[in-house]
Amino acid sequence: MRASRFWAARLLAMALLCAALTPLVLADDQTDDGATDSTAAAGAAATAPPAAPRRAPVIQLRPQDSWVLEVCALTFLATFLANLFIGRRRNEQLALAWTSELVAADGVLDRNFSLLGPGDTAAGEVLLKDSMHCYKFWASGRRFCKGMLATFNLVRRQDLLAWAVMALRGQKDVLELEVRVNEGAMPPLALVIAQPAIAREMQQDSADVKALCKRLEPTRDRIAQWPERLTVLAEHSSIFYDLMTPQLLDLAFGREAFQALRPYLRYLHVTSEAPEGPHSHVVRLSFALPPPGDTATLNKLLVLALLLVDLLGSYKLSPEQEKRAREARQKREAAEAKQGGGGQADERARRAEERRLAKLEAEKERLRRLPPDQREKELERKQKIQMRRQMAKFAKKG
Repeated sequence: MRASRFWAARLLAMALLCAALTPLVLADDQTDDGATDSTAAAGAAATAPPAAPRRAPVIQLRPQDSWVLEVCALTFLATFLANLFIGRRRNEQLALAWTSELVAADGVLDRNFSLLGPGDTAAGEVLLKDSMHCYKFWASGRRFCKGMLATFNLVRRQDLLAWAVMALRGQKDVLELEVRVNEGAMPPLALVIAQPAIAREMQQDSADVKALCKRLEPTRDRIAQWPERLTVLAEHSSIFYDLMTPQLLDLAFGREAFQALRPYLRYLHVTSEAPEGPHSHVVRLSFALPPPGDTATLNKLLVLALLLVDLLGSYKLSPEQEKRAREARQKREAAEAKQGGGGQADERARRAEERRLAKLEAEKERLRRLPPDQREKELERKQKIQMRRQMAKFAKKG
């Protein structure tokens, strides 16, 4: 019994030993096989001829099929830059040429205004450049008005695309005259005489025309020679007929006289309620510039604006007209307050402040032009007036 147990234990120990040694034998066999394979590969590499060295890949660009797009882009850019230079020079030449006509000795403006130009620049500098297509000219020193601002709104020749669009539309060079009338020299009124298309635009865009004016058809018994296709927008028909004097009809608005001005006149706007700008009482005349050298047409249009200023300076409304004008403006203010309230009130306050500042600037300019002794006397007089006003305020408080 003891011998059988001994042999059973011995057999179990031998079985366990064989199981432990079997993976090592297999691993040795695999290692030997790998070594044999690597040795064979090394021998084959040693006997094979040497491989040729690898070259870097050659990168080639596909040749350009066409350069049309690039050539067109460069051509357009060159044309745009050349047009910018040429158009700017052309507008400058036109503005200088027409300004020379305006300031000519013994011309219309020279006879009517005492100062041509802003007055604070070097001698001969009367034209101010606002942009490449906008130039301004100022004249002052005339009765019934603070001055006249002439604005050249020329075709945008410096902008190739804008120039092409304006050429297709038939747009022309325009001169706009704005005579800033003294408030005491113009009664409350609004009047527009314009080409039909421009009159429709002003009815939609201009606040005073939209609120105060209505279309008027001049009757043949009052003005027999009124031209066709000329729209009238007036606050009252009586104002229109009063201002259309025989002198004004013979100059511009008679049928025969207007034939010469029809290609040029765009609109005439007379208002005491100008919706934009620091001045509320203005006479605006806009017309296309006549051909170079046509000073007769230019002078006729200048005389038209100045003659209308003289007519307004001596024109008075009847009590009934003043009452209707006051009621119309009160109705307009009430409608604005009902619609927007604060917006319109702020706008009126802003315009009033702009007018006040403009008056202060004009007074400073007037004092600057006075001789030193007169300037001192004027300043002393103003100081005395200011002191009296302050004393009156203190007296009221007390």
